[in-house]
Amino acid sequence: MDNDSDGVSISTNILQGVLHNDYNILINALKELGYISVTSYYVIGVTCRKYRVLGDIVEIEYPYNKTIAKYQETTKNKLKKVLDGKISSKSFEDLYGSTFVETYIKNLNKFKIVDIEGFTNFSKRKRTSQKKIYYNYIKESFNKKLEINTIDRNYRFYTVLTSLKRELKRFLNIKFQIDCKNSHPLLFNYILYQYKQLDTSISYKLSSFLYNIQLSDIFNNSSNHYDIEKLCNILNDNGIENSILAKFSDDELLYLWKTTTGRFWDDIVKEYEGKYPRWKVKQNLFKQVFYSRTESQGLFAQQFRRDYPNVYNIILKWKNPTKNKQGKEFLLKYNMAVEHNGIIRMTDKEKTGALPNIMMTLESSIFREVLKSLYRKRIPAVHIHDAIVVPDTKTETDINKIESVMRDAYKQFGLHPTFAVDNYQK
Repeated sequence: MDNDSDGVSISTNILQGVLHNDYNILINALKELGYISVTSYYVIGVTCRKYRVLGDIVEIEYPYNKTIAKYQETTKNKLKKVLDGKISSKSFEDLYGSTFVETYIKNLNKFKIVDIEGFTNFSKRKRTSQKKIYYNYIKESFNKKLEINTIDRNYRFYTVLTSLKRELKRFLNIKFQIDCKNSHPLLFNYILYQYKQLDTSISYKLSSFLYNIQLSDIFNNSSNHYDIEKLCNILNDNGIENSILAKFSDDELLYLWKTTTGRFWDDIVKEYEGKYPRWKVKQNLFKQVFYSRTESQGLFAQQFRRDYPNVYNIILKWKNPTKNKQGKEFLLKYNMAVEHNGIIRMTDKEKTGALPNIMMTLESSIFREVLKSLYRKRIPAVHIHDAIVVPDTKTETDINKIESVMRDAYKQFGLHPTFAVDNYQK
């Protein structure tokens, strides 16, 4: 399944393998009974229908049913076959090597619920059926051997930790978690640098100096705005040539600075303080700016365009990357497109999701190299997309050493991130 604001897509191959042709009857029955909604919009070979559960989940105790149990086992086996096929493919081994998955699963199983009493008491205080079902799923998962549930088309891994709510992490033996602040907006810096045709060594040099520029250095209290001229002067004094700075508009430099220093979300959330919670701002901005299929007329997209007009125009161009030189090069490099008779065609059928797929591919590329480096150093860890999670074990783990490994991986793309560390074991 692929998450989307309209719902999720489903694999008809899996459903047909389990229910045969009866799967369509089941889908229609659920729709008519009002349990699910189905989007009417789809384009063959481009985008598929999406399905969403309606209303609250109702918890019902069913007696054991042999047929349902058979369906569950068949589904599990077919999903595992798909996963095993991806892991055993040549393209996967070329990227990860032959022992990566084995090491990953070994480290994944170092995570346990260590405060069972606390977890149980906390679970009992949540009264909704959805919460109870979720907590039971988490508890049951940690009672068995943990596995990789799925790996998506961008090579992002999904495990029980991926969906683990922040509220539950304190009951596990998580030592600490290191997140990259405003990860996807930061990843767009790579695209921005590529668009400006900057060499990676130059973009990293620029990113490094941006990282060290403090708010007080460029914020003008009298006019309550950022002084981009001061920002340029500081960069110039540190060896960034005027010819490089001239490639960027004021709003592009401001965007680069905010994302590199980890201020991007904080400043946007502040604009909507009292109107929307932080998660709602992030969700809507992603949906309207980065993940929309075309130009959006939504509130957050329009605000972003006013604040970062030139950045937004580049975002629009990368929604169809086959139309620009750098986009074509990226798609071909990461096997997201093929070239035939001079024509570039995306291999991913859902072409309308080009930009988010590009950023997720970048993210998985970076964290693949982070984990491979950590495993060579025998440091136990797994990742949750843009974060590294370390279990509390007998192995001595140094936060600074892990941050250094993460920074080196981002450096290969000309980026200098800001990290946030959450300590769980005091």
